[in-house]
Amino acid sequence: MDDLAHTEIDVNIPEFKLRIYQDSILKDEFTVRVGQDKQRYLKMGDRITDLRTKTGEGTIVRHAKHPDFYNPVNGKPYYVTHRDDGKLTQMPQIPWMETEINGVRNGQMIHPTTNPKTLGKAYSHGCIGTREADAWVIYYYAPLGTKVRIRYDLDTHFEGSVVSVLKDIYGVEK
Repeated sequence: MDDLAHTEIDVNIPEFKLRIYQDSILKDEFTVRVGQDKQRYLKMGDRITDLRTKTGEGTIVRHAKHPDFYNPVNGKPYYVTHRDDGKLTQMPQIPWMETEINGVRNGQMIHPTTNPKTLGKAYSHGCIGTREADAWVIYYYAPLGTKVRIRYDLDTHFEGSVVSVLKDIYGVEK
């Protein structure tokens, strides 16, 4: 358990990657989906909401071990979903991890998606979506208090050199 005290979750939004580090050693890496670059009225907050994933530093503050599912647009509960393959399936009962970023709990969760075709895209309402199996691994490494860093870095580096420049999905560099 001591290793988990030195664990950090790192998300780079334009790279669509979530990484788990322990004592600066990469333990795992996952492709994720992030928030869309737009605003939309969400009944859940009863306001126009910026859907982009928020950047900053914080921690995991809550686990929703038996999540309820509500459509954020109309606030109505749902229990099944149509996956990308067209199958109708029950919502997965995989724990969701709530973050507090920059001292704010804005409902930005790390959770599984039943639509794997959305991974590697800006598709969510701000949450960080993962494959169902990946969500279990992340949950294992993310007890309450785990450090979380969500960043927006367009340059990726290897041994001090820029190896690629990512697409600016939120128009930050305009």
